[in-house]
Amino acid sequence: MLRAMTAPGPGRRPSLTVTTRDVEEEVERLFGNDALVVRVLSDDPSQKARDAAFGELLDSLRMYGYTDAVTVEAPGSNAIARALSVLGKEHLQRQLFQRILLTFGGKVVDPLVAILQSSPFGVRTRMTELRETLLSNVGQLKISHETAGVLRDDLKKVLTDEYLDMLAEHEEKVQRPQASRLAQEVLHLIGATFQRAFKKWPQHASVIAESVARRMGARVSLKTSPAVIRDRIVEGIEEFLWVETSNELDGALQQLMARYEWSKLVERPAPEIDRAVYREFAEACWQLVSNNA
Repeated sequence: MLRAMTAPGPGRRPSLTVTTRDVEEEVERLFGNDALVVRVLSDDPSQKARDAAFGELLDSLRMYGYTDAVTVEAPGSNAIARALSVLGKEHLQRQLFQRILLTFGGKVVDPLVAILQSSPFGVRTRMTELRETLLSNVGQLKISHETAGVLRDDLKKVLTDEYLDMLAEHEEKVQRPQASRLAQEVLHLIGATFQRAFKKWPQHASVIAESVARRMGARVSLKTSPAVIRDRIVEGIEEFLWVETSNELDGALQQLMARYEWSKLVERPAPEIDRAVYREFAEACWQLVSNNA
């Protein structure tokens, strides 16, 4: 169940969001709960150390006539595949799925919940508009002024602000559990889709490696090689996962939204998965590869 996080201040409604614990539970559901550790990742010191060491190497080469034109042999597909294969290790996949669920959950589930949460307020506004429309249309009934006045008075007595507030609050009580279930199912769907994509990672790593090697060519500039290798691998992971999961995920999300009758709940379209989210996740994959290969 997604957590309800209560915002400060009087009269505020609790807001639903994807929490670290939600992600931990989903990873446990996917992988089991043996030795699960959830970490908040930041810039890796070892990556900085490698960058510093590379900088020292360049400084040394400059002392002996190094120029930017110096090139080195680019890593081949076999070397890249061996590096990418580390993502097949279960403890690294746990870290990856924490990142997947937080990244994709944050970009899909949180806006989805925010839209659903705003719908009771929209319902209250539409009820007020309906009341005003009914009152204004009484004059079109071609009845006497006295009868029209009685009808307007009765409508005002029934459709009071307090009554409309009660209806909007009732709608929220109906929608909030539904919003929570929908958000949780979306989180499960994302986890299951990416788990299938990673199930045969060694084979996938080889496909990505061949694509990266073709794009990189046989030789790269020594000065730019770290950035070039990183960027080509990130691009390869991003493209592969986009092809492997985006259509399946979009189709499954549409079916899920239809089952929950999303269009009847709110007038706004459901959130879509942005390609930029895949880039963000691919960069997280590179961090794990560079730190563990």
